Amino acid sequence: MSTIEDKNLALQVARTIRGRREQLGLTLRALASKSGVSASMISDIERGAKSPTISTLSALARTLGLPVSAFVDRPASGFGRIHVVRASEPREFIDALSGAKRRDIGAALAGSNVEFVRYAVPPHTVAGPFTAHERGTIEHMHLASGRVRIEYGTEVVTLEAGDSCTCIADAPHRFDNREGDEEALIYLVIERP
Repeated sequence: MSTIEDKNLALQVARTIRGRREQLGLTLRALASKSGVSASMISDIERGAKSPTISTLSALARTLGLPVSAFVDRPASGFGRIHVVRASEPREFIDALSGAKRRDIGAALAGSNVEFVRYAVPPHTVAGPFTAHERGTIEHMHLASGRVRIEYGTEVVTLEAGDSCTCIADAPHRFDNREGDEEALIYLVIERP
C-alpha cells in the first residue's frame, strides 16, 4: 500500500491526528481500541516516525469523526474576515460507550487557539474521563439544558440549566449525567495556550 512520502504533509497529518485525539479527550489506547489501529502505530504516526497507509488514515478519520481530506488539506491562506462552517459539514463525534455527542460548531481558522463545541450528554450516562489538556488550556462552559456534574481533577461542581463556569482543563475531567432524566446540553469554548 502507498504511504504519504512528503515529510511536510506527514507532519501535518501527525499534528491533525494528535490534535483531534486530544480535542476528543482520547488516549492513544482508546483511539486504538475504537479504530482498530495499534497504539504503537498511532504513536509513530503522531511523532512523524511513520507515514500511515490510506486504509490506516481512513480508519483514524472515521473514528475521529473527520473526513480523510481534513488530514491532507492545507490551510487556505488569505481567508477573508468570515469563515463559515455549514451545518451540512459533518463534524460530530459520538462516543460509543456513553452515547455522548460532541459537535465542533466553531469555524476554526488556521492559527486559532479557540474551539467552539456543542456537547450533549444523554441521561443516566457519564462522558469521560477525558485526558488532561495541555497546561494553560481553559474551558468556558454554559449548560443550555439539563443538569450535570462537572469534575476537573478533584474539584466538582453541579450545574443547572443556565449556569456557566470556567475551568482550568489541565487535569482529567468528565461530565456526569447519571442522575439526570434529560440530556445535558453543554456549550464549550476551549482556549488553548
